[in-house]
Amino acid sequence: MKAIWGLDYDFREDKCYERPSCPECAEPIGKVGDDDNYYCYSCGKKVEVDDPKMLEWFKIRRETRVRMTDCFPDKVEMKNGEVVKMGCGGKQCVETHYMRNPITLKWQVMGGKCKKCGMEFIV
Repeated sequence: MKAIWGLDYDFREDKCYERPSCPECAEPIGKVGDDDNYYCYSCGKKVEVDDPKMLEWFKIRRETRVRMTDCFPDKVEMKNGEVVKMGCGGKQCVETHYMRNPITLKWQVMGGKCKKCGMEFIV
């Protein structure tokens, strides 16, 4: 089965975009784990990707970056007056992971973890 171009949705941009998809159910495909093959995220079937444009599409969108950033403040006051512990306020101690937005290709945060206090977040 050869991949086809299908539609997917990006919630951050609130837009649909074309992406390699399953020829049987038209759902998105991608790599799973360390396997070099592509699989449908919906039906689980193996899908062949040999179109150079599709291979380039995946290559760009699989790129990731890791940067060290500051941790959230120790305590944050919420709008209702409640004080919540967030992080440690440390400098350059959060390993923050970035990926590309599938539409704009701009870098966006995926999540991170503080090396000092263990605070974790996922976007």
